[in-house]
Amino acid sequence: MNNLEWKSLSDLKEVLKSLRLYKDLSEKLWNRGKNIFKSISNNTSIYKIEYFSGSSKKDALAEGLVAYKKVFGDSPKTEEINLVEKESLEWWIRIYKDDNLVDLSFRKASEALK
Repeated sequence: MNNLEWKSLSDLKEVLKSLRLYKDLSEKLWNRGKNIFKSISNNTSIYKIEYFSGSSKKDALAEGLVAYKKVFGDSPKTEEINLVEKESLEWWIRIYKDDNLVDLSFRKASEALK
């Protein structure tokens, strides 16, 4: 508690704001919320691309980089992107930035036509 005694009121308010955000994210989103809080506090973003196992990793990465630029206005480095192969995707990719999603799979279109 000694460390908190020397903080200014505005610093303590910022700490409280961060603690409330952490509690809210971790209660609602569990581990994903903790990862989002970590990226917010480090002022970084979480990049993830899920792709169908029938497509190549290289093609998914290329399409993902284009989508990050067009949709989010971001140009992440390839080593910052987590590529995940997902058999459940019926074709192509899903692109995540933090808690935002862009679905480029044909699953939604095929379901809408049924």
